[in-house]
Order: sequence, then structure tokens, then C-alpha cells
Amino acid sequence: MNPSARLLSVVTATVILYQSALVAPAINMALPVEPAAVMLRYIWPIFFALTGLLGLVGVVVARKQRLGVIVNGTTLAGMAICFILVPTINHAKDTDAMGLWNVLHMVTVGITFAVLVLHLVYSFRWHQRGTT
Repeated sequence: MNPSARLLSVVTATVILYQSALVAPAINMALPVEPAAVMLRYIWPIFFALTGLLGLVGVVVARKQRLGVIVNGTTLAGMAICFILVPTINHAKDTDAMGLWNVLHMVTVGITFAVLVLHLVYSFRWHQRGTT
């Protein structure tokens, strides 16, 4: 595998961890509910677009390696789904359709978590093969 593909995968995992473990919780802790909601509605679509773009670049960088294309193609598709769901999630919250909001929110969390795990495994797997 080329080192650029591994580095890009590590960057993707880092972006996901940073946004999910640091940025979003910090906003919820530092701001009152309404301003936090406004801020989160602003940054999550950007996050999904950025992570999807990293997946697209990853497909190009890893184009000669099947696993890299699968991992990054999954990232691109998953983040596109999350991005497309954002308006529906926001509408569900605005109309107090909390059941729908919970389901869709968990879908985006699950997709994002799966993408994170894929990139961590992909990076680790390459590292193991590169040291033998």
C-alpha cells in the first residue's frame, strides 16, 4: 500500500475522533441549549462533507488497492447518506418527532462509527503488513 493511502486513512479517523469526541461535546457543555443547537446544525453538515471528501480523495489515492477503494468508497457513500439525512433530522427535531429524530440520529452515529472503525482497522492492517 502506498504511504499516502495510510496517512489519509489516519487523517480521516482523526477528523472523526476530533469532531465526535471533542468538538461536539465541548459545544454542548460550553453553550446554552439553543446556541449549541444552532452551532451543531452548522458544523455537522460540514463534517459530513469534509469526511466524504476525504473518502473521495482516498478512493483516488488507493485506486490500485482493492481494500483501500472499498474503505474509502464506503466512507464516501456513508458520509453522503449522513449529509442527505441532515435536513430530515433537523425537521424531525423542529416538529418534535423525537422517535424519528432518535432513529435517524442513531443511523448517522452508526455510519460514522463504522467508518471510523474501518479506517482504524485499515491503517493498523497496513502497518502490520509493512513491518513484516
